[in-house]
Amino acid sequence: MATEGTENTSWKKRESFGSAMVQILIVGLLLALTVFLVYRRGSNKRDIAELMTQARQAAVKGNLADTKKALTLADEALAKDANAGDPNAFEAAMYTDLWMIHHEAGAEAKAKEFLDKAKKADAQTEDRYGAEALHMVAAGNAKGAEDFVEELRKKGGSGARIFYAQALALKHQGNLKLAGTAFKAAMDKAWKDLNYASGWGEALMDEGTPGALDTFMKATGQNPEHFRARLGLALARVQKKDRVGDAENIIKEVLARDAELSPPQKARAMAIGAAILNIQQQYDSAIQAADQALTLNPEDPWALQAKANALALKKDPGAAAAYDAVIAKAPFAPTFYFEGAANLQKAGQADAAMALLSKYETFFKNVKNQTIDGKDEIYLDRDDRYWLARGELLRIGGKQDDAMAAFDKAIAAKSLNLSRAYYSKAALLLEKKEYDKAGELLVDITPPDGTGRLAEAYLAMGEILFQKKEWGPGCQNYAFALTRMKASQEPREKLNDVLTEVEKRLKKANQKDIAKVWVEEAKPLIQ
Repeated sequence: MATEGTENTSWKKRESFGSAMVQILIVGLLLALTVFLVYRRGSNKRDIAELMTQARQAAVKGNLADTKKALTLADEALAKDANAGDPNAFEAAMYTDLWMIHHEAGAEAKAKEFLDKAKKADAQTEDRYGAEALHMVAAGNAKGAEDFVEELRKKGGSGARIFYAQALALKHQGNLKLAGTAFKAAMDKAWKDLNYASGWGEALMDEGTPGALDTFMKATGQNPEHFRARLGLALARVQKKDRVGDAENIIKEVLARDAELSPPQKARAMAIGAAILNIQQQYDSAIQAADQALTLNPEDPWALQAKANALALKKDPGAAAAYDAVIAKAPFAPTFYFEGAANLQKAGQADAAMALLSKYETFFKNVKNQTIDGKDEIYLDRDDRYWLARGELLRIGGKQDDAMAAFDKAIAAKSLNLSRAYYSKAALLLEKKEYDKAGELLVDITPPDGTGRLAEAYLAMGEILFQKKEWGPGCQNYAFALTRMKASQEPREKLNDVLTEVEKRLKKANQKDIAKVWVEEAKPLIQ
């Protein structure tokens, strides 16, 4: 029994030692594995973070090639962790740009695929939320996108892409004032990314309000290689008819780098070229250039507008339908309505011009903004451009009372074109030979020192004074008109016509001495 007890004791001691060693070894291996996994996971996170930093640095340069380089870096990050939230959200954002800006085949499906992955990974980033809102806009749910962003902002969400999506959502609904605020917020959040500045500049051109040229000049000053900004600068110059030759040079330089451009960028360059041809009165060539642009991007409203303008300037019966096609693509862009209505009126298609303005009223009639004191303000009540355009068409159509009512609404708007509104009503009163009433409206916009902005107003004041046989003051106002006309680069023929007409009227009134002085003093003004 003693021997047996001894043997059992020895066996237990050996068993305990070996078992302990095994356990220690297992624990050690598990600990090492845990440390390794923790290290690798931490290393992966650092690698992914570094790759995403590089991806964003590439993307911010803004061109097509930069976006694709950024996606390559994001792919490397996803190779390390396919379920990582940030890279999936980033790819959703980049493919959304390739889809919505560059119209790249297959990009829409990729954008939706990566957005789904970002949602599953619960990515809490502006890329994820911005892409989600932009997809709503693209699907025609602008109001849904606006509400989605508003909820995000209530929870503290912000970021350039989120503000940009909000801007587009508001723009598509016609709320241009609030859209502008959102565009500027996007620019402030990511001033290095010129796609946001370009979006704001393009919105200003769509609206036909000042600021686009300055916006694109600053953008191209920051990055002269940014194609979207360069094309925006060219278009802004053409729209303003400012240094059109420079715009033509930009188009040539951009198209010379054809391989670096996406189809919509090539189309936009061709559309700008078509607009330049219209300025040069080469209407058939403009139509051909616009058609080439539309082959590359049937959605480009500026190509459609260039074609419609060419048809109208040719007095082609198809101009009205061409403008309808423009509005169908960009119903939120006032400049297309107003330019179209003016050109249709000049082409003798007054009914079509009025129909175009009626479509404008229909689209914008429900747009409201809040005033500083919290009251709702109807957009059209403050839209003096609309009432001026409508009033002018009614005046030409012989509907003087309706035209007067429209001009009164333009004045009541007290907006940017107040001087023009006063002039338009005064011109109508002149037609009715109500000279005193017309003069009362003009007196504030035709200061006697010649600093008034409108040549037409000085011409009208000159006419009133001539009707009152106040020849000297009348000549002075005509001289101010010539000065303003020359400053705005009116054709020399128009300036000569004014000079000659004033001389004839003075001679007919037996004011030969004044006529002689007029010619002597007016000629240097137009040379």
